Amino acid sequence: MDLNFTTKSVEINGQNHRILLQNENGPCALLALANVLILSQNHTQFSHELIKLVNKRNGILLRRLIEVLADIGLQLTDKAGTDISELLTLLPQLHKGLNINPEFNGSFENSKEMAIFRLFNVDLVHGWVINDSINKTSNEKLSHYSYESAQRTLMQAADITSGTLKEDNSEEILEEATHIRSFLNESPTQLTDFGLQQLREKLPHCQYSVLFRNDHFSTLYKYKDQLYTLVTDFGYKNCKEIVWQSLNSVNGSSDVFYAGDFSCAKVDEQELPDEVGHTFGAENLSLEEALQIENDKELAKNLQQQEQERVTKLETKRKKRHPKKNLQMEPPVKKETFKEKNTFAKTRRSETPKSECIVM
Repeated sequence: MDLNFTTKSVEINGQNHRILLQNENGPCALLALANVLILSQNHTQFSHELIKLVNKRNGILLRRLIEVLADIGLQLTDKAGTDISELLTLLPQLHKGLNINPEFNGSFENSKEMAIFRLFNVDLVHGWVINDSINKTSNEKLSHYSYESAQRTLMQAADITSGTLKEDNSEEILEEATHIRSFLNESPTQLTDFGLQQLREKLPHCQYSVLFRNDHFSTLYKYKDQLYTLVTDFGYKNCKEIVWQSLNSVNGSSDVFYAGDFSCAKVDEQELPDEVGHTFGAENLSLEEALQIENDKELAKNLQQQEQERVTKLETKRKKRHPKKNLQMEPPVKKETFKEKNTFAKTRRSETPKSECIVM
């Protein structure tokens, strides 16, 4: 069955638009990209068919949306280069997930998936950035890591600690793993104060981009030196006043709803689903962020259990090889795991919870 998108009418600075909403287990990368093309004045000259499609009906088929986006991509370049070939192969997969690897200096690893955003002239940004002006010796070195390379170092360090791996530079690996764990533990929402500051300073005024954070792609807008994300969760479909959510803090403590003209939204709690009203009353987080936190807790629990099973198996094998030494050997050192955020491991799941997007 083809996925069906829901749309919502919004008014942004006096102009009427229809945007796409995030359905359960929906393709957030595709949705964020499409909404940029719909709203950005820099792209509307090419996106007439997309706007026409979204305005025509309340439900949009995934197949039809991809066809229109492919036509737009062909309009944006007249060369049969790499970007076009990547578009034709990757765009249909955009609803499943993207191989996006953020680097802790504010950039991304230059994977083939990045060609899609280059093709549409849409900036993909993130704020999971380490401040290398503090603790220069360690942070400058860590700023050259990406998320995936950091995970490889953590796994190496864990294997060295458990005795299953020996390297000539083991001490260096263990030291860097300590700094990596510290950074990841201090930035469980994949956003840092320094990264947030950089986004505010570097993004152009009144320009749309796609923000990657917490394994999710959202439409980001800078207005009067402040950052806002487009509210696209299906739970807010009937909340006409809610269009934006401010991006003021790394933990959502000071993020609030705004109307389309960037005035504070007047929210009728009766229009909100129960879980949304409860979430904002308690922690002032979006539904999407609250669910993400719960998912991360469950993920951390599963990862810890898997790791314990792995160490137990290694110990069992060791006992079989050296039965006489068993009574003299101490229990194996438990391998430390990255509890707070091992986000890319979610791609190995066969199912994803609501509001969680897959990154392959």
